[in-house]
Amino acid sequence: MTLTDSLILPAGVTALVVTLVFMFALRPVAEAVGLVDRPGGRKSHIGDIPVIGGIAMFLGVFAGMSLFQESGYAVGSLMSASLLLVVIGVIDDRYHLPSAVRLAAQITVALIMVYGAGLSLADIGDPFGTGMISLGPLELVFTVCVTLTIINSYNLIDGIDGQAGTLALIALVSIVIVGGIGAPSTAMAVVAAAAILGYLFFNFPAGVNRQLRSFMGDAGSTLLGFTVVWITLGISQGPERLISPVHCLWFAAIPVFDCLTCIVRRIRAGKSPFQPGRDHFHHTLKNCGMSERLVLATLVGFQLLYAMIALIGFSAEVPDSVMFSGWAVAGVSQRFAIKRVGRVYQRMERRRSMA
Repeated sequence: MTLTDSLILPAGVTALVVTLVFMFALRPVAEAVGLVDRPGGRKSHIGDIPVIGGIAMFLGVFAGMSLFQESGYAVGSLMSASLLLVVIGVIDDRYHLPSAVRLAAQITVALIMVYGAGLSLADIGDPFGTGMISLGPLELVFTVCVTLTIINSYNLIDGIDGQAGTLALIALVSIVIVGGIGAPSTAMAVVAAAAILGYLFFNFPAGVNRQLRSFMGDAGSTLLGFTVVWITLGISQGPERLISPVHCLWFAAIPVFDCLTCIVRRIRAGKSPFQPGRDHFHHTLKNCGMSERLVLATLVGFQLLYAMIALIGFSAEVPDSVMFSGWAVAGVSQRFAIKRVGRVYQRMERRRSMA
């Protein structure tokens, strides 16, 4: 048994327990300092909800990853970058920072990842069947752009209870399946997944947790996106890579498809792509009359399907060009598929009401 194998279970349990403890402990603090989400405008929830999930998950991951300090992990860089995101996110959740400040923080954490931990997007695999594409002098630019995209994809899709956390959990579990328990990057995935589970006890749309309902806020959603980027680069780059970066695109398909679709639609409409709106996938499904639980089940179902495609493609050694073509087709058609699901639901409801 390796050091990693012996530590992974206690690290995961530590992350879970610490997250649970702070989800309880931070509630009165959040209410005292006004770190709560109040209904109004685009927010339709009932009552003031503590926005503490991001802080609790960070503390859980920090506690779990601390056990790996002697194992060669870049724990210091990971935690420093994550802390910056969480601090900026908490301030934004409380006082609403300008987008330029948030963007500067996200670029900074990307640079910490590159120069502090040596993680970057050196190549993008063989998406066009022409051979491995190395990024060369564009490596840093592409790494920052991809990091910003994934961070904001998870931030933007955090629109209904349980959604961002569950989608990130699927990505992390998929990474664990690819790498096995003992690999360094997958060990991080186990710890992060355990922290997310601790948070979901307070956020997943179930009646039993209604009195303890909490949100993750920007602090949590950006932390999730950054964690997924960090771990994905760890398994898809370098001579000891476990999987092609093309296959990894499927692990975060729904958040990325949602983000890119909104950006394209807003630009075509002459709006700023950074302007908040009600044009996300979950809004489309809710406008068709679906409950939040059914919307969550639909989007999670799509993401599970995409993760399975990636894992099957990885196991069967499907060429990058085939995987990328499939991913691109799925991305272009995702909004149509979402609208189709919504229309089918509406027809079923009409038939049920007429029966």
